Amino acid sequence: MARPPAWRHTLDEARRQALVAIDFYNRPGDRRSFSDFIVHIHLAWQNLLHADRMRRKAEIFYRESGGRRIFKRNPDGSKKTWDLSQCLKHEFKDNDPIRANVEFFVGLRNHVEHRFQDSVLVATAAEAHACIINFEAELVRRFGSRETLGSELKFPVFVQSLSPSRYEEQRNLRRGLPAAVSSFITEFQVGLPDEVRSDERFAYRLLLLPMKGPKTEADLALNFVRQEDLSEEELQALLGQEGSVIVAEKYREAVHGDEMLPKAAAAAVEKRIPFKFGVNDFTAIRKAWQIGPAKSGDKEQLPKSDGYCVYSPAFKQFVYRPKLVDRIVGAVDTAEKYQALLGRSPTMKASDGT
Repeated sequence: MARPPAWRHTLDEARRQALVAIDFYNRPGDRRSFSDFIVHIHLAWQNLLHADRMRRKAEIFYRESGGRRIFKRNPDGSKKTWDLSQCLKHEFKDNDPIRANVEFFVGLRNHVEHRFQDSVLVATAAEAHACIINFEAELVRRFGSRETLGSELKFPVFVQSLSPSRYEEQRNLRRGLPAAVSSFITEFQVGLPDEVRSDERFAYRLLLLPMKGPKTEADLALNFVRQEDLSEEELQALLGQEGSVIVAEKYREAVHGDEMLPKAAAAAVEKRIPFKFGVNDFTAIRKAWQIGPAKSGDKEQLPKSDGYCVYSPAFKQFVYRPKLVDRIVGAVDTAEKYQALLGRSPTMKASDGT
């Protein structure tokens, strides 16, 4: 049997390190280690890029300056291979979302202390998810579908974040971030262009919608659907189907369709009722209904926001859908309803003749 090429061992090591990283991330309780996840996913990426460059007979070793034939050496005499940052510079363009995501974890590696790792894990969950998805995508793109990790990984069973009662726990963990880590995350993200920061290859966010019903004929517990590809009617139709639907919602950019900023949403309500209705009224009602952010500037949405609003990186705030305007109009279109909801008598709009 022919000896496998040298890059084969490096690729196998990349796959092994990725599986170890995912295992450390998904372990429950005290067995979880976010710092180990970062170390092993770092090694996974480095080995993946080394393997591909070896296969292509491209450079992976440092050389002495001014001497292209002289390699830099490790203390044991072996050639010094490129570190991950060097590989990324040669394999991805500047401001590539995949490169930005991996560089985020390269920088984060020295900021994670064991006692704060749960706080860091919560604050960086979207980036960690993207890092794994990107690794799998690059693995398959570079070496073919036979190398996929998909056959060795299953969707994890968990309870965290699925219950609204756990939201406050998540927020408390975020508030427990050490100042140095919080500063690093903020400064890194602020330094990225908006289109990179909002790209799902940099941070991949999931909205989980548990569904009731018997198993499907294919006996699948989960079906994957992109929310951005669905109309409101299609989304509502899916909610009534059997099985569970996981909806991956990617931040939208500058174009928002029918969504409105708060002032425009309030004006749309006022246009359809006989009373004056301002942005403060709109804010009071949406908060009472637990829709949108708890306070201005927050990116975290209240638990009943789904379908009514979406965060806009372009406007750096939430924008609201016509569905919410329709609901508010139906709730304040008479003086009695207005008084019951807002706690005061409405003021009639001036007629056109006055």
